[in-house]
Amino acid sequence: MGRRTALILAVGTAVFLAYAGLLTWILASRDLPPLGVMGFSLVATALPVEFAAKWLFGVQFQDGVARMGKHLDGRSAFRAALIGAGVARLLPAGGAVTPAAMSWSVRSQVRGTAGAAVRATTLNYAGLLIGTGGFLLWIAYRERILPEAVGAAAGVGAVALVVGGILMFGSSRLGTLVRMLPAGLRRRLEPAFEDHAADGRAQLLLWSRLACEAAVLGLVALAFGIPVTPAQVFAAFGMSQLAGGLPGTPGGLGFAEAGLVGTLLAFGVSTDESLAATLVYRMVSYWMPVAVGLVTGGMAFLGTRDADGVHNGPPAGG
Repeated sequence: MGRRTALILAVGTAVFLAYAGLLTWILASRDLPPLGVMGFSLVATALPVEFAAKWLFGVQFQDGVARMGKHLDGRSAFRAALIGAGVARLLPAGGAVTPAAMSWSVRSQVRGTAGAAVRATTLNYAGLLIGTGGFLLWIAYRERILPEAVGAAAGVGAVALVVGGILMFGSSRLGTLVRMLPAGLRRRLEPAFEDHAADGRAQLLLWSRLACEAAVLGLVALAFGIPVTPAQVFAAFGMSQLAGGLPGTPGGLGFAEAGLVGTLLAFGVSTDESLAATLVYRMVSYWMPVAVGLVTGGMAFLGTRDADGVHNGPPAGG
């Protein structure tokens, strides 16, 4: 194991323990009602829902590989999703690391899957932007939100909706656009960009996956008795995911939490409830899948040159 790999794993372990300690302190020292049997049951239910979401992300990847005329089995696709969306993001490169890690993780079974990995990741961000933007606009004018947050919610929602729409439907021609570039640049970029139609199957897989991810946050909120609507749940989930996808810290540490806590506060949730729900949600939605991903092969990725290349910037084709 290289020094960089050891450092990344040490940071991941330290953050996990810090999460557990901070969560224990908040639940013990703040004026929060005990979770009780029902609350713990809801949190326990959230974990398999999260893994269902990761499985669907793997199916999205598998579908992209199939559209390229290649075959990828479901088990390998699921492992790729766990590594790409979890373990590899211990590298502080934000969401850019995901497609490179997914493609790397299946290289022994099928090569040349960078385009399918980029496709799955692009559709995911497009869906997050569209869903978050649409729900923020709805909430700004139709649901409960702090008066001073109405303008920001409407503005962010409108921009996210437009950018998401462009990404969703404009990216279907990325492969064609890349083929119009000069030969040298085209050779570097072409393996990672394919034309892909955002057709019915792609939409079904995408929105099923995002619905499961948002449902995890909904179950955690319900466990703490936080009164949020389905629209507020998705908007808060989306803001957390988009913020956590920014480069800078392992696993989006700090960015994802700030996005979720800030959004819940804007919806009138108390600070203590927001912090407790955020920490539990992140444990279930990120750190637990990371632990499983490490067991299924993530440690091997962190020790490769591929990982070093992603850490310094995503390589061509990934």
